[in-house]
Amino acid sequence: MTTLIKPTLTGDSENLLAAFTKVNLLFDNTILGDGTANRNIRLISVAIADGTTASTIKPSATSVFNGDAVTEENNLAKAGDTGNFSLSADGNVLHIDAAAITGNATHVLLATVYRNSGSNFPYVQGSVSSNGIDLTFRGNNDQTYDLTQHTDVGALYVHVLYLTDS
Repeated sequence: MTTLIKPTLTGDSENLLAAFTKVNLLFDNTILGDGTANRNIRLISVAIADGTTASTIKPSATSVFNGDAVTEENNLAKAGDTGNFSLSADGNVLHIDAAAITGNATHVLLATVYRNSGSNFPYVQGSVSSNGIDLTFRGNNDQTYDLTQHTDVGALYVHVLYLTDS
């Protein structure tokens, strides 16, 4: 039978172990690149469907990795706010309110349309606004992409990769 001997650290060795433990904890809680502790990387899938009422949308979000599920909110109109989501007056900027996500958004690293039931395929740009997330949609020739006019043929799905401060 093999007996394992556990070394006992004392004095300088014990202090060195404590220092390494602190360094490891620091690295475990730091996203490399900006060196800020306690940042969290999150990935959500945002679904934007046609609302029940004409010229409205029904957005929701689900967590893909470490993100938040945001309950579906029906009948979001242009220049409207349903609590967790708001939509710009021209219908092309969907805002996910800070209250709907854990922590304050600090950076949107990636936003991409991964499924669209319609024939027009928009592109999306993510940004941070008021500690929440803005998703700005543009169509083919850089024109405004009105979500209330394009989701009546089917839902639009977007992945959003972002950082929060906690």
